[in-house]
Amino acid sequence: MGDVFAWWFWIEALGLVALPPAFLLFRRLPDRGYFFAKPLGLLLLTYLVWLAGSFHLLPNGRGSALLILLVLIAVSLAMLRRCRGELAAHLSRNGPLIIFGEGLFLLLFLLWAAVRAHNPDIAHTEQPMDFAFFNASRRAEFFPPQDPWLSGYSVSYYYFGYLMMATISNLSGVLPAISYNLALASLFALTGLGAFSLVYNMVAASRARSAGTFEPSLRAAGFGLLGALFVLGIGNLEGGLELLKAHGFGSSGFWQSVGIKDLANPYHSSHWYPTDNWWWWRATRVIGTICGGRSLDYTITEFPFVSALLGDLLPHVMA
Repeated sequence: MGDVFAWWFWIEALGLVALPPAFLLFRRLPDRGYFFAKPLGLLLLTYLVWLAGSFHLLPNGRGSALLILLVLIAVSLAMLRRCRGELAAHLSRNGPLIIFGEGLFLLLFLLWAAVRAHNPDIAHTEQPMDFAFFNASRRAEFFPPQDPWLSGYSVSYYYFGYLMMATISNLSGVLPAISYNLALASLFALTGLGAFSLVYNMVAASRARSAGTFEPSLRAAGFGLLGALFVLGIGNLEGGLELLKAHGFGSSGFWQSVGIKDLANPYHSSHWYPTDNWWWWRATRVIGTICGGRSLDYTITEFPFVSALLGDLLPHVMA
């Protein structure tokens, strides 16, 4: 539990450091960028760590990250002087919204940390390769990191996302195997918070155009919560088809016409949920031309929930 708290603390700390620049950068948004501050802080710190390591100015590691963080804090405090009163007024006026958003982030983070705790192995699909790239980024003295398979050569892959997670790992001191799983939990939570913020801002801005001023909106927060649910939990409607199929709905012809590979195979679940082997994976391959049970093409339709459930720490997931 201490590792979970340490990881959460550093994400919160980076969000706090990035709050003044986010407040000024997103001044046209109703939430003034408050909920974008966490990913912005992580991005700024990692980018400066990467620049320093790429130009051999500072070696990668906890000490360098802390030094760069101190520089960011100084810049943030200088920016705070320009907007201190405005920021204080915004925080006071939007206190319940901020508490709600922080609670949402913490809930999603703890939820997926618990999910990963029940399946923490880094042992299937692309996880061993992801773990190798993560460790290469974490242990690298300078950049690019060394290739974990081809000694003497640098990584020829998209490693900045791994470096973002490795930077939190270095700051928090959490062991790599635990960091891998907490990285997945933080990505899940940051994605949900980002979706909440985007939808909240769109709805609140729409209301503000008619009212002439920004005011905290419970209605906008409700739509923001739906946005987080849709992005994190409902990638497409294939899961609903799986529920129907698991309980015998529809003829063979109907399922053939749906055109999702292997969904037409007969089986009946003894539970309320589907139990067919890796049934949830079919939702990532809903576009295809099936002929005689074979795919004539192969279109990948992955979405956040299935990526989080699979547990592959891939660059496109971190992006």
